[in-house]
Amino acid sequence: MEIQLDFVSAETLARKGSAEKISFILDKIKRNIIVVLEEALEPQEEAELIEATMREIDAEEFHGIEFYRIDSRAKGLREKIAEYIAGRRHGITIVGPTRLIEAIKREPDYISMLAKVDIPQEEKKKKGGE
Repeated sequence: MEIQLDFVSAETLARKGSAEKISFILDKIKRNIIVVLEEALEPQEEAELIEATMREIDAEEFHGIEFYRIDSRAKGLREKIAEYIAGRRHGITIVGPTRLIEAIKREPDYISMLAKVDIPQEEKKKKGGE
């Protein structure tokens, strides 16, 4: 299995309503794609994403999502007000299928993700020197 990462721009997200964003993200996750969003989702959108995931979990096909975010917060009150007025949500969000994401190391300035790839036994033997 290959691992695919899709990087989604803030402009792409801005053209979608909340329900469209959730559907867009979940559709990719169900196809075993890890999604990196250029900006953070609204707290309400995060809650909706989790709720939608819980409704669609299937023990055989879809195990759920892993969800991680790095915030880039404005430092001063003036910057916070300007961002609020402009509607910007700075930060990066990574959403991926549970079956692919092995481990996440979350630090204040970065996220380190280890993804796993299931390799069939025949391929493991071939790679091992047979």
